[in-house]
Amino acid sequence: MVAHQREFEEGQRKFNMAGKSLNGYEINKLWRNEGIGRRWSDVSLATGAGDVHDARGFAACDFDRDGDLDLFIRNYFADSVYLRNEGVTGHWITIRPRGTVSNRDGIGAKIEVEAGGVKQVRMITAGSGYLSQQPNQAYFGLGERTRVDMIRVTWPNGRVQQFGGAEADRHLVLTEGSDGIVEAPAVPQPKLPVVDGTGEDPLYEAILAAGILGPEGTPVDLAGADRPVLVCFWATWCNVCRSEFVDLDRLSRDHIDAGLDVVGVAVMDPQGPDLTKTCEELQPHFPIWTVSRASYDGLYGAGAAVPRTVLIHRGRVVAQFRGKIRPYLVKSYLLEALRGR
Repeated sequence: MVAHQREFEEGQRKFNMAGKSLNGYEINKLWRNEGIGRRWSDVSLATGAGDVHDARGFAACDFDRDGDLDLFIRNYFADSVYLRNEGVTGHWITIRPRGTVSNRDGIGAKIEVEAGGVKQVRMITAGSGYLSQQPNQAYFGLGERTRVDMIRVTWPNGRVQQFGGAEADRHLVLTEGSDGIVEAPAVPQPKLPVVDGTGEDPLYEAILAAGILGPEGTPVDLAGADRPVLVCFWATWCNVCRSEFVDLDRLSRDHIDAGLDVVGVAVMDPQGPDLTKTCEELQPHFPIWTVSRASYDGLYGAGAAVPRTVLIHRGRVVAQFRGKIRPYLVKSYLLEALRGR
């Protein structure tokens, strides 16, 4: 039994080191409810949710407190994505249970709402998927109804408590053992960074200031590039990075005439294999630059993983890729960048 366990663990280690995935390239799916008795519509691509970055988890929450559910998607091969829900015109109500005898967050509570003869039920849960947790708040869409007629809460300890009606479009807090309905206080909304295509790009500016050096040890000037540049940060000890060189070579050869330059930036590690020997072994058909580990950590955080690839065009980072790149995604972003030249 122990021998089989060791064999399994060794196989799993090799699998992970090779940058493999048991799944991959599956498109995220998002459906829209078209109303009672009507079919659901696939809006995955139209909303931006339908990418292939291997989503591992998500949270649905009213981040901007406008009454509808927004999505925050945790990806494996790319940065997390925040999708803000806009254009909803129906009424709504949200309810946050607050336990006194039960747990304070009301986890495990069942909340029922009746409005215009229609009953809806929600359950408060503690977790949902990898690195994800839904808020301890229940969301109810009311359509054209402007109030709810009844609210019933079954608390985790089994106690059932019924509340009266309430006006729509409110964030409510219901406390265990109290008959009152309290409106949740307003909270300041954080300002999320938005890339709108104007002004400076902070990541691009940080890359320019990272101290990237060319083959002769002299600073390189990415700001002077008049073509899209695909910059791949890699390391000599990284097996996934080595396997990625095949795709980078192909992208460099196939798209140089179309206007793409490919560059590999080695994140220098004194404990890693020698850079010169590694390049002699891999024989890349694109230039290799270098950056210090401290500078790379300054870009992406201490201990940031490699490989990490950015597509730069006209003074902006137009796409980022974590882990091994997907060539067809790079081509898609490249074509989009070239259209806007």
